[in-house]
Amino acid sequence: MVTRLLHAWIWCGIPHNTTADINPTRISNIISLMVIFVLLLQVPIILYYWHFGGGYKVTLVVSHSALFCLVPLLNRTGLQREAKFILVGVFISYIAWSCFVWQANMNVHYYLLLGVFICPFIFNTQTIAMWVCIESHVIVFLLIDGFYIWQVNPQYLSEYHQVVSFSSTVFLALSCTLASMHIGRNMTRTQQKLSMANQRSDALLLNILPRPIAQRLKNVQGKIADQYDQASICFLDLENFSLLVKTLKAHELVDLLDDVFSQFDQLSEHHGLEKIKTIGDGYMAAAGVPDINNAHAVQCCAYALAVKEAFSALQRKYHLTTGLRIGIGSGEVVAGVIGRSKFCYDLWGEAVTLAARMESHGRIDQIQVTQSTYEMAKHEYFFEPRGKVKIKGLGQIKTYWLVGKIE
Repeated sequence: MVTRLLHAWIWCGIPHNTTADINPTRISNIISLMVIFVLLLQVPIILYYWHFGGGYKVTLVVSHSALFCLVPLLNRTGLQREAKFILVGVFISYIAWSCFVWQANMNVHYYLLLGVFICPFIFNTQTIAMWVCIESHVIVFLLIDGFYIWQVNPQYLSEYHQVVSFSSTVFLALSCTLASMHIGRNMTRTQQKLSMANQRSDALLLNILPRPIAQRLKNVQGKIADQYDQASICFLDLENFSLLVKTLKAHELVDLLDDVFSQFDQLSEHHGLEKIKTIGDGYMAAAGVPDINNAHAVQCCAYALAVKEAFSALQRKYHLTTGLRIGIGSGEVVAGVIGRSKFCYDLWGEAVTLAARMESHGRIDQIQVTQSTYEMAKHEYFFEPRGKVKIKGLGQIKTYWLVGKIE
């Protein structure tokens, strides 16, 4: 029970998907809890020495402990900046009032210098707010120290010793401020480097996986496997690719494939398809996964026509004699992430097999689709029936040629 309450306090106002331990909000929650614990430890001592102003001191401890409880509450409501100001303000207030209530130099005000070093950790970047909090600690520290030197104990020190003592205090406060500035600057640089590294990592992950799947992979432990009642898959394949391998140099072949597949990538993004993978000279994309929509067949048809047109331009650009076969299938699929090393997002199911067969049993520069794709897209596109095609393992399948969009 206690562990659960402590965990709730420490992580109050922090998103569940946050993995970083060095989190300004988390640090402010921890500090508020630690200060309350230290304050409450003083209660038995105050009660034992009650005749030394115990009433004032208990009031001071209880009131400031209650104010520190506002820190996680404000963080929970999204007011993180206000929570930090409350933390700093209440801490300074307690130290200042303690010094004036006790009316004796017990070096309590030196805790303010600890606050100077803590400020860079509760603010994630160097901001005006951070410097205001740092300087507030320093100014109150110097005021209290000066009060002790010239008001509380003036009879024990000569004027020379008073000046030297206060000068030493000023230099100490200045040194702490400079050290805090250095810590703050290093913290900011570290945060920037971590942010850039995370952005690069996310960019690499998004080049491998769809955005929703990448997000789930980062947040959820275990395997990712989804079933989709309806989706459409498009397969593209270069005809006579082996001839290109024999006739082109290595860098020429890579440049060609990079140009071809880059255009396929742009068109898939434009038409709302998700690129699944490339296999040699083959390309696979899908609509309706991982984001479900009812227009997946229409999207695939639009994409296939756009790819066909783009490849015609590439044929002229590179003087290619090779052609392109395109196949589309629709139906139920299973999607998931497989592998531990070089993992990938892939699709399985009869619809995937049919789409692959539509491509392999198709013709050059033609788009062959299944009956299910035809039924879902016939209200927007022209089709010509091809008849039945014998597919290994599936028997006779009725297929259609996609001709163009209905104007």
